[in-house]
Amino acid sequence: MNLSRRSHHLAQSLPPIMAVLLAATSLAGPSGLQTSLFSVPARGDVRRIPLERVSVYRLSSSDEAFTLPDTPFQRVRNRDAGKDGARVTLASGEAGATPSPSPADLEDTPLLTMDDPAVRSLAARARRMGEPVASVVRLVHAHISDKRAGIPIIPAREIALGRAGDCTEHTVLAVALLRSLGVPARALVGMVYCESFEGARNVFVFHMWAEAYSGGRWVLVDATRPGGEGSNRYVAFAFHHLKTAAPLSYLRAVAAIQNLQVERVH
Repeated sequence: MNLSRRSHHLAQSLPPIMAVLLAATSLAGPSGLQTSLFSVPARGDVRRIPLERVSVYRLSSSDEAFTLPDTPFQRVRNRDAGKDGARVTLASGEAGATPSPSPADLEDTPLLTMDDPAVRSLAARARRMGEPVASVVRLVHAHISDKRAGIPIIPAREIALGRAGDCTEHTVLAVALLRSLGVPARALVGMVYCESFEGARNVFVFHMWAEAYSGGRWVLVDATRPGGEGSNRYVAFAFHHLKTAAPLSYLRAVAAIQNLQVERVH
């Protein structure tokens, strides 16, 4: 995998699932790597997931600190923790916390590089295309023409110029363009349910995507899979502020994920 030396050493020093999420969250296919490192088998009656608006999952970790956040697209219904680990029952696709955007959801960061000419040029193109959220999703998906696993998180200017990457690159560039257009946006890290991934069936694949605040509400934004089915397929582990590759809130969240199991329960 095309990792920078610094990111490679960081990935080596992390617990296994943290290294995977940092180095290789990808729907493009982790060429040459074991599928099991990038996904978790979905248990229960998973055939219902594509047909549902809301799906209820029970997630279990052997770490008693394991927890999940409420977001505009998921709500924690119950959490039990003990010496054998923690279990979280989560309604995905059901409205959870819906705060108004903060000033941070519009600010530039070292990873977003919104003042870079290449990023500004793409933002101008998106502005001419019409409604900003849909335009950014279409533009980013088309602009990143080389769909492959790459450096975990690189600045938007490098993505704009290199036109290659996986879900991390799609998300960073999408957030940069949305904020450039005055649309509050933020990134999340977690999993998305896929019927098929690199030969595996019915799995949750580690993934990164975004949310944008438009029309008085948060909208799920996934430029990796535009037009992809419902928010009930997504499970968010943490928000990612895109100021550094591995913020502490993100590291704390994924550090508690050990021996993860996911089951659809309703």
